[in-house]
Amino acid sequence: MARCMMRLLAVLAILLLPYPAQAEIRVSDDRGRSLVLRQPAGRIVSLYAGHSENLLAIGAGDLLAAVSEGDAPDLFPGVPRLSFRADAEQILALAPDLVLIRPFAESTLGETVHILERSGVAVVSLDPPTWDGMGPYLSKLGAMTGIESAENLWREKTAAVAKKVPEEGRPRVFLESSFRGLKTCSPSSWAAHVIHLAGGVNSAGEARPLREASPLAPWGEERLLALAVEGIDVYLVQAGAMNPVKEQDVLSRPWISGLGNARIVLVPEEYISRPSLFRLAESVDRLFKVLCIPKEEYSHDILGSGARPR
Repeated sequence: MARCMMRLLAVLAILLLPYPAQAEIRVSDDRGRSLVLRQPAGRIVSLYAGHSENLLAIGAGDLLAAVSEGDAPDLFPGVPRLSFRADAEQILALAPDLVLIRPFAESTLGETVHILERSGVAVVSLDPPTWDGMGPYLSKLGAMTGIESAENLWREKTAAVAKKVPEEGRPRVFLESSFRGLKTCSPSSWAAHVIHLAGGVNSAGEARPLREASPLAPWGEERLLALAVEGIDVYLVQAGAMNPVKEQDVLSRPWISGLGNARIVLVPEEYISRPSLFRLAESVDRLFKVLCIPKEEYSHDILGSGARPR
């Protein structure tokens, strides 16, 4: 009898123990702030297209309460779109528990960040990651959304998309990231890695970034023309907000004939420079068709007209 009573008391003691509290989620952002989330985010406002696309890629797209005006409308049908200058009232009306921004835009948001924080909304500021920083960045997104497999997904995707092109058969590629001062991609940039995965050789592989971890590297017209003497097969031009040019702008440059027989192809910037796991496979595939498949073997130039300098 006594033994049964002791067992009963032991069972009751276990049942009366409090359930373990859910572990807090601790996050350090790229402005040096340390934040604590009591639970994974349930409603997220993303004010940078790269953050939105990466959330979509890891399976957290249904958590988005709003995205930025820079996001592709077809990716987030029915999701409200906010200006990068959105005020706190607009954001709070969506009842988010997490707002994702990038440090570049923080000065523009001004007092908005402070109002959101005082209202109990976590604001996390993350830079667009470098290629090597993509894994830890996705791991951070995964931690904030309760998705543990985010970083593993990155490793699986990169291994799957690489095009098997022999080193001796790779075309030499130069990427114009910005025509202002003629900048190209830095060797550690997303664009440089996409070019390599697609089967190309970055002919400006010795470029030095503007600053640490910057995707841009100064090059200049004289260095470009010297490079063209060695041979450039494809002159890629990143086109978009960062480099607002059209094909005719490029073809009318006084030095363009110095590129010899290089094909000139305009690339939408979201397919070459935006660090997006969601777009990675499509970006590599599109670029591979331009770099490594003869134009007559497919119906049209996927990224541009493929003009040659006159």
